[in-house]
Parts: sequence; C-alpha cells; structure tokens
Amino acid sequence: MKGKKILVIGGSDPSGGAGIQVDRLTCADLGVYPYSILTAVIAQNSSKVLSIERLSSDIISKQLEAVFLDTRIDTVKIGALTSIEAVEVVSSFFEELKVKNIVIDPVIQSSSGTSFLSPSAVSLMKIRLFRIARVVTPNIPEAERLTGFSIKNFDDMKKAAEAIKTLGPEWVLIKGGHLQGDECTDFLFNGNIERKYSSKRINKNVKGTGCIFSSALASQLALNKDVPEAVELAKLYVTERISKAISLGKGNFQSIPSFFENFEVNW
Repeated sequence: MKGKKILVIGGSDPSGGAGIQVDRLTCADLGVYPYSILTAVIAQNSSKVLSIERLSSDIISKQLEAVFLDTRIDTVKIGALTSIEAVEVVSSFFEELKVKNIVIDPVIQSSSGTSFLSPSAVSLMKIRLFRIARVVTPNIPEAERLTGFSIKNFDDMKKAAEAIKTLGPEWVLIKGGHLQGDECTDFLFNGNIERKYSSKRINKNVKGTGCIFSSALASQLALNKDVPEAVELAKLYVTERISKAISLGKGNFQSIPSFFENFEVNW
C-alpha cells in the first residue's frame, strides 16, 4: 500500500503531551507518516507553561520550503502558530500552494491558560487562514474568542459554527467537551450538512486532546476518508486515548498511543 504523508505545524512540548510531539505520535499511530514544522519552542510540562521562544518567520518559511521541495504532502494540520508573523508566513505559503486538505486547530491558548496569540493575530488567522481550510476545529473557549459570544449549550454551538463558516472554511467542527453534562458532543457543519457526534464523558483531565483530535482527523483525510467519516473516526480515537491516558508527571494525564499501552511508569 502506498504510504500517506501528513505535515503537522505547531509548537513543541517537551513532555510529549501536546503540540508537535503528540501530533506525530497520533499520526504514526494511525499509519500516516508525519513531517513536522516548528513555530515555537515551548518550555512546558504536564502542569504549566514556563516560557515560549517564538521562531522567526524566516525559519518557519525555510522549513515549509524544505518539506515541499522534497515531497508531496497529502494533508496539512496547523496547530499553534504563536505569533502574528507565523500566521502571516503560513497563510501566504498555503494561499499560493493551494493544498486540498488543510485542518486548522485554532490554538489560542494552552490548556493551562497561557495565551499564544494576540487579538491581532487571531483576527489575521480568521481572515487569511480560515478561507483556505477544509476543516476548522475550535473547542468551546476558542469558538467564543472567534465569534465574540458565549457558548452555553448545543444551540449556541450551532450558532458559533454558522458564524465561523462565514469566514470561509469548507467545514466547521465545534468540539463540545467544555460544556457540562454526562456526554461530550461535537457539532460538524458545512452550510448544508449538520452532524452531531456524542460520547460518554470520561472524568480525566487529559492534556493535548485538541491536538490529538485534529491530528487524527487530518490523518483520516490523508487516508481518503470524507470529512463526516473522518470526524467520526477521530472522535472514536480520541475517546479511546482519553480512556487509557495515564499520569506521567505531576499535573494533567497524558494520552498514550496504542503501541505504548503497556507502558509502565517508574518514578
């Protein structure tokens, strides 16, 4: 079988629970080869972000050039860009290249609350990046920042999806895990088709689930699944990873890919 290739773009996480490291683990776990481009070196662990070193637009551009001069990529997943300069260079590159499958996980802040993007960078992302996306995958806090209104229930999620759709993406997936209730419900919308995906809530505070979901979704698109099926498979995958997450550090649980499920922690 001919191998599929994905490019994941984002910041690093030395704990492996989020960012580029968990993106790569997820893609490999699903049988897709991951290329990767760093936008920032982030000193973080299972509890908090200590510091962020944002990479220059020049080195981000050179990384993009290096990958696409050398190979063909089936899908691109864009995560944390961390600066307005990164948003600008990534937007300009893909506006010109016109890749079909672009999944954007609009990471505005870390799970521990550290802000990655300024308001001006968020505005530029909405204007430049969303219009070239096949799928945009905000969680509830991100969707609130993108739309400017509070999301308290499923009807608000639908309203947010409709608002974000006007910015140009082909599909919008609102991830509903931050809402209260016994189930976690996500909503997919493309202007005509509406799909609802629900799973039983698992009471674990797991780091990097947004990264895992978007990378799993992008991997399924690379494997030629259509968007509704790719979302369904990604939902099943991230739910399983949450159920099997373990404590590796002093803070949040971390997802373990299937090939590490027998991993035992030795303190």
